[in-house]
Amino acid sequence: MRFKSANILIDKYNQGKAGPEEKVLLESWYLKYKTGETLSPEDLQQEHDLGLDALNRHLQGTRNTKIWLRIASVAALLFVFGTGLYFYHTRHIGIKDKISLTQDIPPGKNTAIITLANGKTINLNDAKNGVIIKGGDLLYTDGTGVESTKKDHVELASVMTASTPRGGMYNVTLPDGTLVMLNAESSLTFPAAFVAKTRTVTLQGEAYFEVTKDKLRPFIVKSDGQTVEVLGTHFNVNSYKTNRSVKTTLLEGSVKVVGSGQEVLLSPGQQANLTNNQLHVKTVDPEEAISWKNGYFRFNDEKIQHVMEQIARWYNIEVVYKGTPTEEGFTGTISRTSNISDVLSMLERTKAVNFDIEGRRVMVMN
Repeated sequence: MRFKSANILIDKYNQGKAGPEEKVLLESWYLKYKTGETLSPEDLQQEHDLGLDALNRHLQGTRNTKIWLRIASVAALLFVFGTGLYFYHTRHIGIKDKISLTQDIPPGKNTAIITLANGKTINLNDAKNGVIIKGGDLLYTDGTGVESTKKDHVELASVMTASTPRGGMYNVTLPDGTLVMLNAESSLTFPAAFVAKTRTVTLQGEAYFEVTKDKLRPFIVKSDGQTVEVLGTHFNVNSYKTNRSVKTTLLEGSVKVVGSGQEVLLSPGQQANLTNNQLHVKTVDPEEAISWKNGYFRFNDEKIQHVMEQIARWYNIEVVYKGTPTEEGFTGTISRTSNISDVLSMLERTKAVNFDIEGRRVMVMN
């Protein structure tokens, strides 16, 4: 990016014409500086050269500890949706002033458990980010064997379950090569080998799938009253019980979603929502559905209860409310790689909420 194109980007943003990738690049730079300072193309160029082009590719690649929020204009940062509540610039006592470094809570990490058909459990290495099930053996993605199974070859006909706790996520490569990324507090049950006419797995919680193509054997995901059938595609399924719905979002290819006697065929950018035994389809921004796997929270006019559900699941905390929760809707993007104090501090700057922390309990106050 040359200085000239940096100027063009700033102008496009101010005119509301910047695309999603351009917004991410500009916002991630702007939030490093004090609100109200003049935007400098030279500084933007420097930040770009330091690596913000990685953000320009949908935040994939290296994870970044900065926090990003969608902004309504370059002049003011807006985080509470539709109310005109802006970040305030004066010094205030917030969550970061109330807790010490030892009291702060780190983000979740790569951690998971494999449960074999005989009930044996295997704690996967937290230093690894994924496991591969291949020919009855369990290997990490770097090719090393899973120590607990080196002496025990898994029966190919057996069924196993990969599960993540609160505060954990893990990648699982299934016997057919399909990649499954499990979000926190989720589980996937699958066979050690796909020998049937269908490749069927069962999901609880949330997962992102990149399904290996096989025209002869459809891939089927069962989750809380619905099934998703594909031949080879990329999609996300969110079936957390607390959501009281099952959301299936398609990124690539096509999928058939069946639930409560209804059936829909999704195209890329569409989401099926099974709620109260009704299956609805709408067009969405698929990047919002997979923001968790790319290392950030993304909220779109979300109530504080839903915001805190996601935060609680990732930071493994208990959330309690003092008084009636605010009715404001929160819109923005926050990194999942920061300590919880940074996340809560961003929310506090809206003036809509305040927080206290005691151990792993977070109190939410108006």
